[in-house]
Amino acid sequence: MRGGAGINADQLLAVLALWGRPVQSVQKLRGGWNSTTWLVQVTVGDKPAQCVAKLADSEDGDAFRCGLRVASAAASGGFPSGAPVLTADGRLVVELPEGVLALLEYVPGRSPSTASVDDMRRAGGILARAHLAVGASGTRVDEQHAWPWPWADGCLQNLPLASEIHDAAARALDEAREVTARVSPRMGVVHGDPGMDAFRLRDEAPQEDGLIDWAAAMEAPFLYDLASFAVVTRTNPESLAPWLEGYRRGASEVSGELPHMGVFVRLRWVCHAIYFASRLERGIVRGAASEAENRERLADAYRGLTERVGPTLPPL
Repeated sequence: MRGGAGINADQLLAVLALWGRPVQSVQKLRGGWNSTTWLVQVTVGDKPAQCVAKLADSEDGDAFRCGLRVASAAASGGFPSGAPVLTADGRLVVELPEGVLALLEYVPGRSPSTASVDDMRRAGGILARAHLAVGASGTRVDEQHAWPWPWADGCLQNLPLASEIHDAAARALDEAREVTARVSPRMGVVHGDPGMDAFRLRDEAPQEDGLIDWAAAMEAPFLYDLASFAVVTRTNPESLAPWLEGYRRGASEVSGELPHMGVFVRLRWVCHAIYFASRLERGIVRGAASEAENRERLADAYRGLTERVGPTLPPL
């Protein structure tokens, strides 16, 4: 089954009982390219609370568990990350025929607006705080998700990619590895997919702004997260300057690394190519997509891989 296909409300309620928190209601959430999610109203003690149930495909289980461990590490330092709630018997996830289910802490707030300079600065600062929180925890990822990404080599070898896409992706991956070895940028566990929906802004308590959805977490140069944001907001390029300003306020060391941003933008397109090739191979059309859209997104990745002009950066 793909991403929750075939699981109904009664089945979900039965599984959620394993967490030992009385469930008052369950509401399926919209969207979800990588998983299916539900907002779950529970009772903790005698007080109402909210959680998020998230069901990932079994094929993505290792990456999902890795992200849950990283989110837990970030939360251990007080950073709002949507960390997993352990089951009553101490499990991180529950394995189902339909996929891998976790129950996550709900992080209140709203997504930032690319039209707001203040929102963009806040979002950049959130990512800097997230990098610091995970780094301070000392958490590590498994060998497959450690730099220089043996998982990517496996995907490029095994996925049915057109030769021109495969070769462009292999060149971009080699270039990122060479630059990393030569210039030694800051390295650590990154979020992996810091899109707009992952940031949670709490206007009534900005000190509690957070970052959720850590399923793509892995070890990489921190520049990879910055390049990822540049790619996912490429249709609003004016948002990048204030976002980078916010990040630099929390991690000023990044200024000397930004000249290499273009290399890691192409690395992000490698991940896009792998992701959409995998969706095509597995027949995934979740996330309001279609096979045709998956093919168009793969074509976008190839264009990004062959574009040698990086994002326009603000003055250092």
